Amino acid sequence: MAKSANLCWGQHHHLLRYLRVPARSRHEAHIGTSYPLPAGCTVAAVRTALTHLVRRHEVLRTVYDLTGTAADGRAWPRQLVQPPAPQPVTEATTEDAVDVIARLTRTPFDLAREWPLRACVVTTGGRLVRLHLVFNHLAFDDVALDRLAAELDELLAARTEGRPAVLDPVEHQPVDLARFEESRTEADLEPALGYWRDIVKKLPADVFSARRKASEAAHSASFTVPSLLPAARAIAAREHVWPSAVHLAAYAVTLAAYTGETRLAHRMYTSQRDASGFGGAVTCLSYPTPVLADLDGDPLFSAVVKASATRVSQAMANAHVPYDRVYELMAEKGVRVVAELNFLDNAPRSCRAKRDRYAVNAAPADWALAGSDSYLRVYEWADGITLALQALDAVMDAAAVERFLRGYARLVEAHRDPGTDLRVSEAAALIGFAPAPPRTGSGAVDQARTGTAPAEHVLTDVVAEVNGLGEVDPAASYTGAGGRVLRLPRVVEALHERGWSAGLVPFTTARPLSALAHELVPAGG
Repeated sequence: MAKSANLCWGQHHHLLRYLRVPARSRHEAHIGTSYPLPAGCTVAAVRTALTHLVRRHEVLRTVYDLTGTAADGRAWPRQLVQPPAPQPVTEATTEDAVDVIARLTRTPFDLAREWPLRACVVTTGGRLVRLHLVFNHLAFDDVALDRLAAELDELLAARTEGRPAVLDPVEHQPVDLARFEESRTEADLEPALGYWRDIVKKLPADVFSARRKASEAAHSASFTVPSLLPAARAIAAREHVWPSAVHLAAYAVTLAAYTGETRLAHRMYTSQRDASGFGGAVTCLSYPTPVLADLDGDPLFSAVVKASATRVSQAMANAHVPYDRVYELMAEKGVRVVAELNFLDNAPRSCRAKRDRYAVNAAPADWALAGSDSYLRVYEWADGITLALQALDAVMDAAAVERFLRGYARLVEAHRDPGTDLRVSEAAALIGFAPAPPRTGSGAVDQARTGTAPAEHVLTDVVAEVNGLGEVDPAASYTGAGGRVLRLPRVVEALHERGWSAGLVPFTTARPLSALAHELVPAGG
């Protein structure tokens, strides 16, 4: 019998993110990379190495049943481990490699049938020149990818050198982690959930409320600054914190300068590896957790750095909880936290910049459908820092994106000097945003629309049935009525079975079910 278990908690965010965007845009969440190959490596060696990894790591031969039945008898996404088999490998020549790799990269993964890795070997005259891999983020985070890459390097090197490969034992498979998580009781989870419940109570409803406007465009830019690396490290050493705390503080202060808010909220990608006790598992063990930055009282930058370090420690200590539970806490409070921050370590590679380099990137049309307002990536290289920001025009135009990145860098570089310690208001003047416009209210709110429309009856019946609820109030939102976000794939499937078509996105908002019912359309219509 095939091994199966619920999804690991770290996979919840990535599943919902993958499903909420149109299929044509899901490739934005794929992870593609070209692997360097040792001299003398052959296509046969690559096939053998990948098949060895498939046999060794169950995640590489796992598919996902999004509407399966869990122990409670309700629909719940599950991972299904299939028997070992050779890893499929596509072959391309240098003449057609661009088109072949583009197809492999842009085609959405069929979660129910397809393994989460695609491989393409590129040859010239029959000689292997390149290996390109595409991963589904649902199954991998950076740590898992690093381990897989190291093992692939060792297998290929051993093959070409004619020696046995030396690999560390696999201590835990993803289903081991998932079954441990399934065994956790509410009493086990309460300390960490209590922490997140307290955080959610303090979060502002929408940090971009004063800047938000109607627009469907999006912007992307990057700013590479070699001097930012030693500057951040100098501040971290002086304040006895990790450099990530310096960047977290700089982000909060720059966001405050732009929004005019003193209580800010964003999401930071947090690893569950240490908190779970399954640090070596090859799966996805990270998701964005809400972060509160309270800048009331116009604190000094050094104080914001120290508070940021504390928040990082607290978030890491309480990280091992189901993402959907934290998401539902925010949804129940009507909190919109869709500004994201992520740290990515690219060392020991070089940023290849001797001086500051600002670049405007292609508009992130696919990312713009993923449900975030902004996404800042902090790339740390061996010799510099790259700040990469994507933002919806609804909250930040192109000029604001550039000022944000340059102001962030200016703020960090200014504090490299031990004699500099700006207050938040002084930092805002240094960054130089024009003041945010006065608030005009929270905007229009959907009113519950009552009536006896067939769609409304069907919707409330389906929500009740899939979630095991009694009578569902159409004036409540999906989560407010008690609906679980991980059961949404089954909700959408059940609606389709009854003749109605719906997507996931409307159900993840605070809009009442009665309003959503009026937007359902006949299946196939």
